[in-house]
Amino acid sequence: MGSASEFTGQTSDRTQQAARSVQESTGQAADTARQAAGKVADTARQTAGQAGDAARQAPEQAMRQTQGNPLAAGLIAFGAGLLTASLLPTSQAEEQAAERAGQAVEPVKQAALESAQQLKEDATQAGRQAAQEVKDTASEAARATKEQAGEQAGHVTEQARRSAQTAAEEARGQTGSPGP
Repeated sequence: MGSASEFTGQTSDRTQQAARSVQESTGQAADTARQAAGKVADTARQTAGQAGDAARQAPEQAMRQTQGNPLAAGLIAFGAGLLTASLLPTSQAEEQAAERAGQAVEPVKQAALESAQQLKEDATQAGRQAAQEVKDTASEAARATKEQAGEQAGHVTEQARRSAQTAAEEARGQTGSPGP
């Protein structure tokens, strides 16, 4: 049988070991949280970059659509000429010509509106998708961190229980009294 000082030393060692284990577990949980936060930040940066790229490409896409249709580009130029001419007083013949041209410009105007609507929908969809990806990544990181923290807490609790049980058994053994 050991002396009380040996028992105290063993108990102190176990307590220090349990404390180190808690510190290690806390450090691991903190590392996991930092990694998850970094992952969320990376995803957010990537998503913001994609949204910026989509916004920068919108004018180019509009130009490509009109370049593929010289008739549409001509009608747009004609419409711009009509606008300039409308600033001057008009004659009856010009009014009739403008009416006919206005009818011709309407399909081009409609096509431009549809193209703008499509660009808006694409940008909105990209934004929603990016937001959902960020949300999903954050949720996964939070779930993983919570799960890991729970596991570590369980390990620490079990280790503390075992240390207490061992210390109690050793104390009973040193005092010579039977256990309950």
